[in-house]
Amino acid sequence: MSRKKIITTTLLVLVLMASGIGYYLYNKGPVDVQDSSSVKTNAAGLYVLFIKDLAAAQKNYTGRILEVSGEVHDISINQQQKKILLLKTNSDGAYVNCTMEENIENVHANDKVNVKGICSGIGEGDVDLGIKGDVYLTRCYLVK
Repeated sequence: MSRKKIITTTLLVLVLMASGIGYYLYNKGPVDVQDSSSVKTNAAGLYVLFIKDLAAAQKNYTGRILEVSGEVHDISINQQQKKILLLKTNSDGAYVNCTMEENIENVHANDKVNVKGICSGIGEGDVDLGIKGDVYLTRCYLVK
């Protein structure tokens, strides 16, 4: 077999493999947060991990599905009309901010809940104004 045929065949196989992988990833769809396995933690502990060692916490938690237990401080609605649960931490003015994907009419302030969602990391806050950053979870569901 000539060298030109070997190179052409190798390139063709690589292009076909790349196309197959691209097709799979494109059609894979979003992660099913409700039925996926998760890392369990509590709101106060998660917040402390991000404050004490930001780099390690981002490496270990950002982009992963977490199940966070905690006490509800407040419930609000964002611009997309999704409910936001703020879970208390041991630091005044700092919360685990959970954007809910489901209707949570039976949840109220001071309720203890378990929330499963994708960790987005910690917000910056504003030191000059004394505003602490929250840890954010998106695509959240209550764990029953």
